[in-house]
This record gives sequence, structure tokens and C-alpha cells, in this order.
Amino acid sequence: MTDTMAAWTEDELNRINAETYFTVGSTLPDGTTPKSVDIWSVPVGDRIFIRSFNGTQGKWYGPALETGRGRVSAGGVEKAVRFVPVDSDDEETNQAVDDSFLKKYADSKYSVTMSTEPVRRNTLEVVPED
Repeated sequence: MTDTMAAWTEDELNRINAETYFTVGSTLPDGTTPKSVDIWSVPVGDRIFIRSFNGTQGKWYGPALETGRGRVSAGGVEKAVRFVPVDSDDEETNQAVDDSFLKKYADSKYSVTMSTEPVRRNTLEVVPED
């Protein structure tokens, strides 16, 4: 993450990470954000990550990749964000995200699916806009 990118505040992180679901709306190429979906999000330090269970078939994931922009809300926090793909070769980050999924969602059988291929290659960092 570069110094020019905005950061989540500690309060925002605490509020977002206390929630089970993270509402994501991806901005379409025409600038609209027509539909939002509730998905899982996980913290890694002071960063937030999401993954698409359905890859590019997911209604939000394709537009998120295409425009890199959207809106999110959880725990009373609403923000315009950028979606930054995590390189599948970035094993350190991907392993940390895997571990976070397994910890935060340990009570769900899907935590294992969300932390293994092919889902793990659909990892995006959620970066707040200024």
C-alpha cells in the first residue's frame, strides 16, 4: 500500500470487523452502482479484504475488477472505496487472508472454501477513498 492511499481508522476497522457481513456495491462502467450484495470481509492488520466465492460469475466481482470502484457499508460505516486485486503470487498476503477467513468464520463450513483455490485467487483489498 502506498502512502497516497487512504487508510481505515481504528474505529472504522473495529466496527466493520465486528460485523458478519459487509455490503458491497460495485460501480459499473457507466458510473452507476445499481445493486449491492452482502459478503464476508476479513481484516489483516489495518487492511480489509474480500473474496468472490463465484469468481467473475459473481454479480459484484466482475464490475469491481473492471472499474476498481464501489461503495461498502458495515457496522454503520459507509465509504466509497477502491478494489485492489491481490496478486495470486503474493503468498504472504493470501496466506494472511486465508488465516483471517478461517478465524473469523470458524463456525461456518464455508470458511475452508473461502481460504482455498479457486476462491483465494479472487482476493481484493478494499481501500477507502479520501
